[in-house]
Amino acid sequence: MKAAIVKTATLKTLVSSLVLLGGLSQVAHADANPNLVQAGTSLEGNLTGNIGVYSKYVLRGITNAPEQDGAAVQGGVDYVLKNGFYAGYWFSSLGYSADPAKTGNSVESNFVGGYTGAIDSTGIGYTIGGTVYVYTPGKDTTAFETKLGLSYGSASITAQTLLNDVTFGNKGDTYFLASYAHALPKDFTLTGQVGAYAYKKDGEFLPETADSEGFAFRHATIALSHPLPVKGGTWGVQYIIGGSDRYGVHQDNTIVGSLALTF
Repeated sequence: MKAAIVKTATLKTLVSSLVLLGGLSQVAHADANPNLVQAGTSLEGNLTGNIGVYSKYVLRGITNAPEQDGAAVQGGVDYVLKNGFYAGYWFSSLGYSADPAKTGNSVESNFVGGYTGAIDSTGIGYTIGGTVYVYTPGKDTTAFETKLGLSYGSASITAQTLLNDVTFGNKGDTYFLASYAHALPKDFTLTGQVGAYAYKKDGEFLPETADSEGFAFRHATIALSHPLPVKGGTWGVQYIIGGSDRYGVHQDNTIVGSLALTF
């Protein structure tokens, strides 16, 4: 998101978080915690928390201007009901202020919610949901985004569409992400992702320029993860192959490492 705030001067843009998938490996069940809603109620479900340290915070393939180019702390909580509805919160430290009038660094907060289900006997799953992005401090940065997705086995594809103009994107910008996870011997997990963007070229904060793109390949990511000898712990490494931002600026390739704990 830092990239887009300064785009009018530096040709950089917002991306939303690409958390290393290997950092979320285990799930805590609701009935294991006596403080959660008991089984048999309409709110029965699973509560999971996670916290991790990442060598840098790269969002949706924007490697030339990471949200934080040093170590970033990220984490959150998710509650998934047995009926398919879910809600969650996620945060990350940032390496800049999302309000140009204020000094220091901001914190990104994501509030998510939606529903996941399956089409009977087909093996196809689906998700319908949304995210609210809040930056503290921030100015003209609160964003609302829808999410639609399909999955089959270990493969999935999602589309996330911005619903309002903000300093890092235009209403209608849509991020497409295809993912595939594969279990390897010795408890390793390999994950591959390809991301692309369809852009609305003109907006309140990001007006169209001569180099504005309508569609661009954003990144390809290969991630490897493995459990740590600590319950819920995982280490991971991902190699990001950079694509282009909304102004056609090519992004560098980079490596991101992580240590995460799920509880």
